[in-house]
Amino acid sequence: MIRSMVIATFVSVSVSVSAFAQAKMDVSKPSPASPAKATPTPAAAPAKAAVDAAKQDAKEVKKEAKETAKEVKTEAKAEAKAIKSDAKAAVSAMDDAGITKAVKEKLASLPSLKDKNIDAMVSGGVATLKGKVDKPGLKGVATNAVKKIPGVKKVDNQIEVEKKK
Repeated sequence: MIRSMVIATFVSVSVSVSAFAQAKMDVSKPSPASPAKATPTPAAAPAKAAVDAAKQDAKEVKKEAKETAKEVKTEAKAEAKAIKSDAKAAVSAMDDAGITKAVKEKLASLPSLKDKNIDAMVSGGVATLKGKVDKPGLKGVATNAVKKIPGVKKVDNQIEVEKKK
């Protein structure tokens, strides 16, 4: 919308400058009585004033256009930054969801852990494991298995070892 306003203003100024140039040409044409010498007419002064006004308007429009372009550029950069940040968050969330699925599948595929109720959640590449096992060694088995999954940066093993009764 701003761009179309700027273009419309430029067109308006161009028409004014064109009209001024035509008026100036009409004033500077030699008269038929003396082809070698231009005869100023009374229209020359208003035409000059119109040209000066058109030039001033053009300067103001150019200044406004530059300011508007600068504002639009600044807003576009801020919007692009926000979009990029949102995209990174979305990719991270998708990655975390995929890694979480891989962790759960890995834990379920291990014979010593498949019947244990171990929950896994991945956030920012950190896999958090929760649940209960009956042998201390199983906690380590879970940690070692999850560490090998691509995308897992760290394992926060909160699995509790139940004491035998």
